[in-house]
Amino acid sequence: MPEVSRDLALMKPSLEALLGLCPDADIETAQEHLSRLPDRYFDLFAADDICFHIRALAHLCPTRPWEIRIESLAGKAATCTVLAFDAPGLFPLLTGLLSAAGFEILSGDAFTYAPGRGGPRKIVDCFSGTVGSDLPFELWAEEFRANLAHVFDLLGKGNEESRREAAAWVNEKVVERLARLRAAGNAPALEPVEIEVDESRQDFTRLRIASRDSPAFLYSLSSALFLQGVSIEHVEIRTSQGRVQDLIDVADLRGGRISERKRLDRILLSTLLTKQFASFLPTAPDPYAALCRYAELTDKILAAESPEAWLEILSNPRALQDLARLLGTSDLLWEDFIRLQWEHVLPLVRDAARDRRLCHEPQEYEEVLERFLDGSRTEEQKKDRFNRFKDRELFLIDLDSMVHPERGFRALSEKLTGLAEFIVNKASGYAWETLVRRYGKPRTASGIEVPFALLGLGKFGGAALGYASDIEVLFLYSDPGETDGAEPIPNAEFYDRLVQQTLRWIRAKREGIFHVDLRLRPHGESGPLATSLQAFCEYYGPGGQAHSYERLALARLRTVGGDPLLGRRVEKIRDEILYGSSCVIRLHEIREIRARQYREKVGPGRNNAKFGPGALVDLEYNVQILQARHGGRHPGLRTPRIHEALEALADAGVLAPEETAALVQAYGFLRSLINSLRMLRGSALDLTLPPPDCPEASHLARRMGYRPRGGLNPAVQLSLDFEAHTAAVRAFAEKHFGGEALPGARPGTVADLVLAGEGAAEKGYGILASKRFANLERAFRNLKALAGAGAQKLAFARLALLAFETLARAPNPDRALNNWERFVRAIPSPLFHFHLLLQQPMRLEVLLQLFGSSQFLADTLVRHPGYLEWLLDPAILRPPRQPAELERELRMFMQACPGRPEWLNHLRRIRRRETLRIGARDLLLRVPTEEVISELSLVAEEILRAALRQAWIRTIEERAVLKGTAEPQAGLCILALGKLGGRELNYSSDVDLLPLRADPEPARAMLGLEEDVLPSLYGRIVEQTCLDLSSHTEEGHAYRVDLRLRPYGSSGELVPTFSGLAAYYEHKASLWEIQAAIKMRPVAGDLDLGRRLVERIRPVLLREKNGREVAAAIDSLRRASIRRSSEGIAAGLNVKTCAGGIRDVESLVQGLQLLHGPREPELMQPGTLEALEALCRKNVLDEKTCEDLREDYLYLRRLEHILQIQEDLQTHCLPVDPAELQTLARSLYGPESDSAGLLRDLTMRLERIRKAYEAHLLCLCRT
Repeated sequence: MPEVSRDLALMKPSLEALLGLCPDADIETAQEHLSRLPDRYFDLFAADDICFHIRALAHLCPTRPWEIRIESLAGKAATCTVLAFDAPGLFPLLTGLLSAAGFEILSGDAFTYAPGRGGPRKIVDCFSGTVGSDLPFELWAEEFRANLAHVFDLLGKGNEESRREAAAWVNEKVVERLARLRAAGNAPALEPVEIEVDESRQDFTRLRIASRDSPAFLYSLSSALFLQGVSIEHVEIRTSQGRVQDLIDVADLRGGRISERKRLDRILLSTLLTKQFASFLPTAPDPYAALCRYAELTDKILAAESPEAWLEILSNPRALQDLARLLGTSDLLWEDFIRLQWEHVLPLVRDAARDRRLCHEPQEYEEVLERFLDGSRTEEQKKDRFNRFKDRELFLIDLDSMVHPERGFRALSEKLTGLAEFIVNKASGYAWETLVRRYGKPRTASGIEVPFALLGLGKFGGAALGYASDIEVLFLYSDPGETDGAEPIPNAEFYDRLVQQTLRWIRAKREGIFHVDLRLRPHGESGPLATSLQAFCEYYGPGGQAHSYERLALARLRTVGGDPLLGRRVEKIRDEILYGSSCVIRLHEIREIRARQYREKVGPGRNNAKFGPGALVDLEYNVQILQARHGGRHPGLRTPRIHEALEALADAGVLAPEETAALVQAYGFLRSLINSLRMLRGSALDLTLPPPDCPEASHLARRMGYRPRGGLNPAVQLSLDFEAHTAAVRAFAEKHFGGEALPGARPGTVADLVLAGEGAAEKGYGILASKRFANLERAFRNLKALAGAGAQKLAFARLALLAFETLARAPNPDRALNNWERFVRAIPSPLFHFHLLLQQPMRLEVLLQLFGSSQFLADTLVRHPGYLEWLLDPAILRPPRQPAELERELRMFMQACPGRPEWLNHLRRIRRRETLRIGARDLLLRVPTEEVISELSLVAEEILRAALRQAWIRTIEERAVLKGTAEPQAGLCILALGKLGGRELNYSSDVDLLPLRADPEPARAMLGLEEDVLPSLYGRIVEQTCLDLSSHTEEGHAYRVDLRLRPYGSSGELVPTFSGLAAYYEHKASLWEIQAAIKMRPVAGDLDLGRRLVERIRPVLLREKNGREVAAAIDSLRRASIRRSSEGIAAGLNVKTCAGGIRDVESLVQGLQLLHGPREPELMQPGTLEALEALCRKNVLDEKTCEDLREDYLYLRRLEHILQIQEDLQTHCLPVDPAELQTLARSLYGPESDSAGLLRDLTMRLERIRKAYEAHLLCLCRT
């Protein structure tokens, strides 16, 4: 086959040339690729990319309809290529997923196979940009793949419902991202978008897009196009300096060119409007419904005769924000009002944007109703218009509450109650007029007119109606008798007819919406519709037939209409019945009612906002019981309004102030929740909460005003608040009435445990055990200590729900909780701390994961609580530390410290603080282990340099020599060996140091001192440096210093000269010392002096050596080390010195460096990982062996790190205690891991390392 450049095919190649580039390609796929993609595709992509595309497309099948390649480039840059079967609306789904994942698309090209007979259409979509995520790239890519798989699974079902589900799911993801950006201060802006139409193409219509870039720009635009029935065929994306310059080739859904200019103009204008609207979707409870409805609405507007006025409204950002909330709130509102009456709704939205009131005040109802009724000719027509007035006012009230959510549920309740009072009074008035015309007025036997009263009960009586609340009414008349008309009837019959006629005037638009409920009348549904005063007294009074529940309901009785004098008389009688000494409220009857409600409406394992344990009914019933119990002595309790009742209970000393505050908050939350549920579902009956992980939960939470906060999505926040508030109600009920006050058997939550009184330990142990705590007694004490009392307890109850989910994932929940309690005791304001954690849940995640992972890091935070604020600064935690930053800080403190003790403590605090930062990056961010060891080494070097500088200055001052010479650059160098020399320090490594001084003559020339002074001067400086690092103060030690690797070990000269040290290595050093010298590196002092020594002894390292002798010497040391390791087996397996451990990898690498270095000097790298890479490059080890050794070495180093960071101890042994081994497994692998899996994985890796050691080094001993 002819040769073709593999760089770029500058024109569409022939099939033969393409197969020459891709000899393994499927011929049929290659041919289809050539025939169905344009020349532009082959101009853009390199040959290797084209071959990859063909291979990937050839493997597509119904069970795997997509393939993806994600590549990380420099910094945050990345590319993403998706190859798949095409599907309707696929391009917006892909761009939406990328946008939701924080991928900013800067350039890209998307191609779709041309229509044809060759099979299903396929796409090749390539995107380049930057990843704006805090996740490590591998985790980000894994999460993106999982999301892409979910979308294709939905599309694979092949029906419109599943496609809409996929679109809604992606839209949710995008909205979450936009909401997080908005929470961070990035408010949406209506940037102008220019669209130029190029109609010169015959096969499609080309759109040239120009605009300033904005989040999710391409998703919003492409979604808007799809909603207009447009198919996207090809996209060219180019963004430069924040400006978008895109080309989009579009066709209709049949694949044909859009040629009709009028239709094209409407499509473009509607697309622009919808794209702008998409920026405001985070305010919509159901964002995808809002988006689709807005697209339909714009179609209606553009089809109108004069759309300009409406378009002005849609250009107002505040109007778009309100409209997003309205369109995404309720199917009922859309279907019954907005969709049909958009011409009336849009002006209201405009008024709301101008902060005008949208609904009428009660005093205006009469005038507005008269206008509605004007011209009514028949009673039936009057009823229709009366109900249209009611429904419109209801809609306006709902509308007003939606665009002004800051006013809260109480404002909504007042408006709804005012409307209900007006409607019930007007309806009963119309009914009265009709009946009186026929039957006359009701009178007593003595001819006195008999009045009636309208009495509200339940929410209506409590002036607390909510959306779709029943209007519970009692019709009561004063006396028996008959009417005085031409056709007299008994008063009882008259008022029975009055009730019936009233109900006919009030029509519920949908079931449960503004429904009048008469079931709380005496004898319920079997009793007369209207009751006489005498029957009322007999039924509710002493010895009457009323159930305790019915008597209790009288607490909410309030006159809402009819004769006010009669109403006040009934209220006084109610006070005597309910609050008098003869009132009997049998609690067991109330409990039976609650148990039946729970069985019928809730059921186990479900959360119900009204009937669940601790939900609204429990709060209301128990407050009413307290009113009945204490109202006789405290008249302030005789109120139908629950807020007044709660305040009165606090004033009477029945409730503690913090208890009252908790119940007021719980009541407000539950009422808002129920309103939102009813509006979202258009039903008054279904009050079960959706699971937090389903879309409806997000819609509900946004409807209630939740927005993303600190990493918590709205649905999770709602779930936490529900549990916290219902726990507060349960605690209130149990405190005043005992555990039997609540229906249903449930284990409770940690919030219940926090708020429970004394004697809750037994119940608490079960809750704690379910969260993986082992020491239940201590955990219970920790929890109660954290909770404290008063406002702190209430704040902690909510936080505990969130915290215990995090604690359950911690490697050691017991340790984490205990350390948290220690930390809280060390800070001045636990309450402020709790509020801060609630506002910033990621702070809680960091804190508890650290507390559960490392006792040493926990002790650091307990000792220095202020470090937490420093640690959580993204500029501190996210990037690696720069040496210059640490050096500046150390120099500054060296100058500021008044004396040596302060300086030593500061060095240790710096080391602790930096270890905390590195440990957090290691344990929480899971940064690569090679980055961890590098940072640990960097910190050690900077602290060593600072200690040497300070020792130099102090020694000079003590001896009064070298005046004016402040820097230790004159003839003294500290070289590092071992782990520090290789830049691969661990958390508790010794630092192996080798001091070096210049020869006498150069030193004398540099310092101007006599030769006999130099050894003691340099020796004193080095001794002081080592002492400053290793001595113990109240802050512990900085580093353990080991100087035994100098010539002749401990008996040798402390600071040898350059010539003496060079001669030693050249003539006397043993093989193991030469092996150790591979890692020699100057780190402090006169670095040039150190570098000269390293170069001087380099020929020693590169001398030819006998392979058998090298292998035998190294293996002899390894056998001795393994033997010592096995002798201490009771302490657990030593991952450093055991067979196949860390030392095997290091010994193998160093042995091969010594043997092959003479021929390949590049192998003499001080770091183990760098040396492994060099061994691979030079083909000393094969690629697979090097990859395995690298992976296993990093695994063992990470395992070693986790062992050491527990207590800041130099340990390498696995714990023997099974619980500690389990903690280790969870630290290494995650919360669901176990010790058995750890041991299996570890054994496999040790065996693989040992096998490589034997195959590549030990085998030389036998040759």
